[in-house]
Amino acid sequence: MRPLDPFKRDKILNAVYTLTGRQGLASVTIAGISKTAAIAAGTLYIYFKNKEEVVQLAYAAVEDKMTQAMYHDFDINIPIKQSLKKIYINMLDYRLKNYDETVFIDQYQQSAYIQLNFSKQLEEYEKQNKPLYDLLEKGKQEGIIKEVDAIVLISFFDGAVRSCSTGIIQKLFPSNQQLIDDYFDMIWRGMS
Repeated sequence: MRPLDPFKRDKILNAVYTLTGRQGLASVTIAGISKTAAIAAGTLYIYFKNKEEVVQLAYAAVEDKMTQAMYHDFDINIPIKQSLKKIYINMLDYRLKNYDETVFIDQYQQSAYIQLNFSKQLEEYEKQNKPLYDLLEKGKQEGIIKEVDAIVLISFFDGAVRSCSTGIIQKLFPSNQQLIDDYFDMIWRGMS
């Protein structure tokens, strides 16, 4: 048997992101994925068992990419606020440059798909985001970060970054350094 082409697999996953960005995750179908990826539906089934598997693997792939981007040049040894701002800038930048992927992630996390493997996904999320968990714990120990459960702090942080990127993309407010700094200052005040 011939090995599977990773390029075709990526085309399929990218088609899921594109379709979600255009019409929403609930409207994504195998036929739509095949058409957008420019491959036959039969070929898609060589790579994936069904739509649920495509969506699950699309989520895992984009979550990996986003996490790597978030922690690019991260250093827990610099001041807490500066470290958190680095994650914020990286995350915001990723969301602005990868709109379809972030729409997909947002909709996935609000859909029934997340419940299919929730415990496993939460465990993977915590492992991938250990730098942020560690940073928040360090901040709590130093009395800089509020004594609130880490997942609550991360949800607050993530929601604020999502809101900022959505506002910029939808042109509700201008994308400029002042806005980016002001948004982070509001996040910081909410967490410290």
